Amino acid sequence: MNRKILFLFLFLPIFGYAQISDKQQAELNALNTYLQFTNESTHGLLIVHRLLESFNQKVNKYVDLESNQLNFYSNADLPVDIFEDPEHWFYDVSPNTLYDQALVGGKVLPTGTSAQLRKDMGKMKTLITRVNAIRFELDDLTKEEDLKEKKNLAKIYKIMEEIVTIYDEFNTTKKRLKNTVKKRFGALNIANDNKELGNIIAIHENIRAFLEGVRADDEKNLVALGQHLKNNLATAKDFNVNDRSYQNVLQKATAFSKVAQKYLDGVSFPPEYQLYGNTYYYYNVEMVAKFNRYGSGLVADLNQWLIDKKHPALLQLEEPHFFKVIYPKREVPKVEEVGTIKPEKLPAKLPSKLGDRDVVVKQKKMVVEGETITIEVYDHQLADGDIISLNYNGHWILENFQLRRRARKMTLPLKPTNDNYLILHAVNLGNKPPNTATLSYIYKGEKKRIVMESNMNESEMIQINIQE
Repeated sequence: MNRKILFLFLFLPIFGYAQISDKQQAELNALNTYLQFTNESTHGLLIVHRLLESFNQKVNKYVDLESNQLNFYSNADLPVDIFEDPEHWFYDVSPNTLYDQALVGGKVLPTGTSAQLRKDMGKMKTLITRVNAIRFELDDLTKEEDLKEKKNLAKIYKIMEEIVTIYDEFNTTKKRLKNTVKKRFGALNIANDNKELGNIIAIHENIRAFLEGVRADDEKNLVALGQHLKNNLATAKDFNVNDRSYQNVLQKATAFSKVAQKYLDGVSFPPEYQLYGNTYYYYNVEMVAKFNRYGSGLVADLNQWLIDKKHPALLQLEEPHFFKVIYPKREVPKVEEVGTIKPEKLPAKLPSKLGDRDVVVKQKKMVVEGETITIEVYDHQLADGDIISLNYNGHWILENFQLRRRARKMTLPLKPTNDNYLILHAVNLGNKPPNTATLSYIYKGEKKRIVMESNMNESEMIQINIQE
């Protein structure tokens, strides 16, 4: 078993009814305000996430792809600034107000801690401000007249790729802020032996770790995490806590456990999400809805229980969505089949062998611009167990990597000599030979895709040329 997982579930955090000093309480309040800001920002990002899916569906349908309406509201139905919300549609206290409160309250914290938390919270504030602005940019660009302009289509997809990065960066920054908060809380030495609280916090951490594993496509540890959740739930029930709020949290955690098992069992999902895939659907629709406030609200109930019982403990964090861009078929360039170039006819600087296999070229070169190229690699069509290694300019940048529907992104430096190349090396043939992988990259604002295939005798190569 992964040692990190074992530690996570053998260790029950210690919180409870300890008496704490005014100084400890002031610092705890300050730390919790940073966590409240993070949670409320996560709520706002959910609302924008649904709008962004709608924009993606709208523009795809205009181009040529059948799409399904996933959400039924627009910018006109929402506040101008979702994260300000002066009429309190979505929050008791808005993220922007909590931001200001955290800056003031954080002055009681040590200088180093306060500086790091301000930096991370400022980063998240920048990200949510940008994503709120994007909803209006896309609103303007997705008017029917504007969609007739190809340059606008390219701009729309470029902005949506930016959104993918924003959601990922928010999640990364959230983790860093959480670690800083936990470190300072540990230094406060607020100790007690409340086992019920320790166990329910462990359940929260268990679910959070499962969500993180799903988001990262880390299938290796998910089965163990799912079983640990069941074990922790059984332990919590043995405590027999006669408290309605506490029992509500356990019921919602049990509901999450059932959805997690459906995901592990590969239970089918609604057809309108087929283009997004099972990971996107289960994480963003089923699982987060069981965890976050705008859904069943497990974490919100847990935090309210902490407040009602006056536990001197950290509030618990929710998990943000991730975003995925769906492209219309017509935007996908056709792979032009050309005669296989014999290995001996390859340019001198390009390899004709990789290990004991021939290197073959089956399609035209990739043309790029700039000093780097960012590629995404994922399984072609349905994930069927293909395992690949990817060689770039003589270096293995992926080894024994199982392809999934969720892309693996890499940024690679380009040599100016125009002898850059990628080689797809099959480790197995999956369930449906040959081994196929899709590579995508951005060129002049448009997403390009190529499909490469290899078998146990030949590895396909594609040359990358920099536009002059």
